[in-house]
Amino acid sequence: MRLRNKPWVREFLKANKKYLIFWEKENEALNLRSLFQTNQLCQLEIGCGKGSFISQQALQNADINYIGMEKVTTVVGVALKRSLKLFKENNKEMSNLKYFNYFAEDLSFIFKKNSIDKIYLNFSDPWPKAKHEKKRLMHNNFLKIYAYILKEFGTIEFKTDNDVFFEFAIEQINQNPHWLIISQTTDLYNEPILLKNNVATEYETKFHTMGKNINKLIIKKTN
Repeated sequence: MRLRNKPWVREFLKANKKYLIFWEKENEALNLRSLFQTNQLCQLEIGCGKGSFISQQALQNADINYIGMEKVTTVVGVALKRSLKLFKENNKEMSNLKYFNYFAEDLSFIFKKNSIDKIYLNFSDPWPKAKHEKKRLMHNNFLKIYAYILKEFGTIEFKTDNDVFFEFAIEQINQNPHWLIISQTTDLYNEPILLKNNVATEYETKFHTMGKNINKLIIKKTN
């Protein structure tokens, strides 16, 4: 996500480091039990942007721990600030949400095998040029990594406004034996069952308001 550098972010993150996850590449994989106050289900959003989706999820589901992963430090600062404001407005302590300023390429080193319950991929960069297709977060290389860190029968929820990216994702899934498609639509807002309990991202609201169809895919790890 592109966002101009904000001078307050560095000090803000330093002052609120208890809401952040730190990991160095030479370290062992994260121990999720030590990161949160309560040992419970853990869900991961990769590319969480300004945090609107994962903040709402964490607020509504106190019995689930959430990790918002974002590679741009300034965006992490904005997301954390918004999350803390949301929880404060609802008179709740933010104990089940942490942010992680890192890249998705190292997921299999960061998280232990079979440690994550669900992954969210919301409006990820579609990387439209063919030469960049391996950077797409639904490329088979990433699907293999997700299969490693997800628990048995763990799921991925993927949403995008980009129809070509959506078709690409389905092609990649069909080439990978680890996954089973359990639900898919090219028009989320005309699917009452899938739309139930849907938490919209900022991009999603923007594109839906413009009349753009929203694609959604839910897949389950099978082995």
